[in-house]
Amino acid sequence: MVFTSTVFFFAFMPIAFLSYYLVPSRLRTLPIVLLSLFFYAWGEPRLVILIMVSAVINFTIGKALVHATSQRRALLVLGLVLNLLPLVILKYTHFILMTLGQTQAANRVHLPLPIGVSFYTFMAMGYLIDIYRRRDDGCDHLLRFTAYLTMFPHLVAGPIVRWEHIGPQLRNPKFDGGLFSYGAVRVTTGLAKKTLIADQLSVTVDQLFALSSSPSTATAWLSMLLYSLQIYFDFSAYSDIAIGLAAMLGIRFHENFNFPYLATSASDFWRRWHISLGSWFRDYIYIPMGGSRVSRAKLWRNLMVVWALTGLWHGAAWTFIDWGLYYGILIGLERTVYGAALAKLPAFIQHGYGLIVAGVGWVLFRSTSLAQAQNIYSKLIPSGHAPLTDPWTSFSVHQNWVLIVVGCALAAGIARPIMQGLENTLTNGAATWTWPRALISALVLVALLVIATSFLVSVSYKPFIYFRF
Repeated sequence: MVFTSTVFFFAFMPIAFLSYYLVPSRLRTLPIVLLSLFFYAWGEPRLVILIMVSAVINFTIGKALVHATSQRRALLVLGLVLNLLPLVILKYTHFILMTLGQTQAANRVHLPLPIGVSFYTFMAMGYLIDIYRRRDDGCDHLLRFTAYLTMFPHLVAGPIVRWEHIGPQLRNPKFDGGLFSYGAVRVTTGLAKKTLIADQLSVTVDQLFALSSSPSTATAWLSMLLYSLQIYFDFSAYSDIAIGLAAMLGIRFHENFNFPYLATSASDFWRRWHISLGSWFRDYIYIPMGGSRVSRAKLWRNLMVVWALTGLWHGAAWTFIDWGLYYGILIGLERTVYGAALAKLPAFIQHGYGLIVAGVGWVLFRSTSLAQAQNIYSKLIPSGHAPLTDPWTSFSVHQNWVLIVVGCALAAGIARPIMQGLENTLTNGAATWTWPRALISALVLVALLVIATSFLVSVSYKPFIYFRF
C-alpha cells in the first residue's frame, strides 16, 4: 500500500486513525504495530516476516547490550552483521556478481527487494550503536520497539527516525488537536506536491531521458532542470506526508528537507537534502572514522568512504556510486581548496554554484548508465557538434512552463512563511494570524486537497522515486 492511492486515503487512513484513538493512549502502540504490518503486507505479505524478525533480533541484542559488562563489541558486531546480511543479499547480490563478471550467474538471480529495507535497516543499526555508546538505554518492551521500527508513516521511504527521538513519544501518545490539524495540512501539501507537480513532470522527464542522445544544449539543460524539480517534489512530498501522518498520530518527526536548492555549496546542499540520511552517515560512520579533525589524507579517505557508501545506499549501480563520489570530491575540494574563497563571493554566485552542483549530480543519479550521463554532460556546454535548441526543447517547455515557474518558486521558499505561520498557529498556540488570513489559507488547502484527490483518482499510479531504495 502506498500513500498516493485511493485505498490508503479513503479506506486505510480513516480506519487507522479511528482505531488508533479509540484505545487508551497507553495501549496505542498495539494498533500502530497491527496497522503498520497490515500496511506493509498489503503489497508484500511474505516479506513482512523479514521486518518482524528484524524487530525481534534487534530488540534482543539491544537488551543484551544494555546489561552486558563484557563482549559488548562482539554483540554489536553480531547485530550489525545480522542487519546488513539481508540488505546485502537481497539488494546487492546481482550487482556484485555483475561487477565480478559473473553475468550468467547474475541473470539467474531473482531475489525480492523488500520495500523500505534500506531505511529500517539503518534505523535498527543506529539503535544498537547508540546503546553500545551508552547514549541510550534502549527499549524495555518488544511491542514498543516494533512500533518504532514498523510505523507506517516512515516505513516505506523514511525519514530515518531515531529511537532517542521517537521512543519517548511512543510511551503515551496523546491526541493533540493542533498537531493533528497541522499534520493534515502537511499531508495535503505533500499529496499536492506529488500529484500536481512531480507526477506531471515525470512524463516529460521520462521522455527526455529515453532519448538515445540529447539533441541539443537546451534540451540537455532542460532535462537536468525538470528532473531536479521532479525528484525534489517527489521525495519531499513523501516526507511531508510521513511527517503529517505521524503528527496526526500525536508524534513529531524531524524535518527531512530544508529548501536544498537554496544551498550555497555541495556541503550546504547535503545539510538541506535528505537530512535524516546525511546525519546518519555523519554520526555513525564519518565522525567515528575521525571526521574532519584528521590529516588531509585521512580526511579524503573518510569522505570517499562515506560518500561511496551514500551512493551505494541509493542503489546497486555504478551510476549511484559515482554520484556519491562526485559529492565526496566536491565537498573535499570545498574543505581543502576553494571553500574559503567561495564563501567570500556574492550570494547569487554561491547560490548559482549550489544549483549547478545539484543539477549536474542529478543527471548522473537519473541516468541508466554512465554513457547516458556522459552524453548529456557533453551537450551542456555549447559546441559546434550540437545545435543550441531543437523541437524537443520548445515542446517540453510549452508542456511544462507553468510547472517550471510554480516549481521554481516553491523550491525557492515562496510558501515558507505561510507554512511556518500555520505551524506556529496550530501547534504552538501562537495567535499570529487574523481570521481572514486563516480563512483564505483554509480555503486554499481545501482546494488543493480536492484537486490533488481528483488527480489521484483519475491518473495512473506513479510510485515515489525513493521506493526503490
